[in-house]
Amino acid sequence: MDNFMDNRWILRGIALLVTLLLFMSVNLVPQSSSSGLGDIPFVNNKELVRDVPVTPIYDQRNLIVTGIPKNVSVQLDGPNSIVKTAEMKKDFEVYLDLTSYALGTYDVPLKIRNISDKIKATIKPRTVRVTINEKIEKAVSVNVVYLNEKNIKHGYKAENALVKPGSVTIIGSSNEVSQVAYARVYVDVTDANQTFSQVLPVKLYNKRGTLLSVYTQPKKVEVTVPIVSESANYPITLVQTGTLMEGLKLSSLTSKVNEIKIYASKDWLDKFKGPIEVPVDLSSINQSGTYEVNIPTPDGAFRVDPGTINIDVSFDEEIEKSFSNIPINLVGEDDQLTYKFIKPSTGKLIVTAKGFKDDLDAIKASDLQITAKVNGLDPGTRDVALSITGPKGVMYSLEFDKISTEIADKKSAQTEPDENSDEGDVGQSSN
Repeated sequence: MDNFMDNRWILRGIALLVTLLLFMSVNLVPQSSSSGLGDIPFVNNKELVRDVPVTPIYDQRNLIVTGIPKNVSVQLDGPNSIVKTAEMKKDFEVYLDLTSYALGTYDVPLKIRNISDKIKATIKPRTVRVTINEKIEKAVSVNVVYLNEKNIKHGYKAENALVKPGSVTIIGSSNEVSQVAYARVYVDVTDANQTFSQVLPVKLYNKRGTLLSVYTQPKKVEVTVPIVSESANYPITLVQTGTLMEGLKLSSLTSKVNEIKIYASKDWLDKFKGPIEVPVDLSSINQSGTYEVNIPTPDGAFRVDPGTINIDVSFDEEIEKSFSNIPINLVGEDDQLTYKFIKPSTGKLIVTAKGFKDDLDAIKASDLQITAKVNGLDPGTRDVALSITGPKGVMYSLEFDKISTEIADKKSAQTEPDENSDEGDVGQSSN
């Protein structure tokens, strides 16, 4: 024995073996803090790996399965180094294969893959009871319920909420889906004094109001709650302001909106009787059409809705109308003189009237008076200025500003034929 221990090659061999054992123990399982024989690579070890996810395998588009656990535990039994590596990496997979099962309830074994064949893996639990049903989808509208609505800030109230999306899809078995009567979200509006938005979970209920655990897509919706002051509707009246541009006459001023909503405190609304006066500045409008005007917020109110309205404006534009053969009246004639029209020779003129159609249609030719003042004019060819009168509200114009007339002494006009006659007689007697 002493000779055996004195052999240096034997001692070197033992030292090398111990070194190899220590090296493998340290490098193969560095995270392990356990000690003892279990740290030795070639010694079997057992480890329980918890929270291992379960992968279900089935037609998820057309089927829905209940009873599948999200996670299970797996006990690993095998060589220490291999067990430690599997525990650390967790690269194995626990799965539930339902591809060969029809609709119904079954006890199905859980299986494991991607694990060393040197490890004995025990899944806990070994089997699970699952129910396979046909997947049913149904859209349900989401209703909003306000909580503590009486506790909104004084003078405010919550109007209808805006939900995005407005409906959710419930997904489950035919039995589960058929139980769903309505979907709701609940919003607390305590002390609210302005519009706000929240993302809230959708809750499903049956006809009795019992909360159901049925899957929805999406699980949450965005709810926007309009918080407004108290409101009431009041009629409007259009008030003309400004001066119309020349050549325009207002025919009509109307709006398809007959009333406006005013937001204000309840006390203010109780006192305000209306109507709301809407000013329309006609000085900025030069043609018929539709225009947008602002609705003023009455003193003491918070706001009006809508803030603008469209008004329809219609104008009459000036047109021209001609009146023919209007006689010229001479004023101030001398009984000792004669008057003859040279231009115009007929003693009649065309009168052009410019105005709005309604006014022009009311004018008759007999309503128009053209006059030429000839008083004090000596015999000869004279130009005489003209003037015209007619119904008011219309502008008149003549084709001539002046007429040409020949004025003669009646005595001279009477003697001229006698002299000619004498000359004629004289001429005849000479023959």
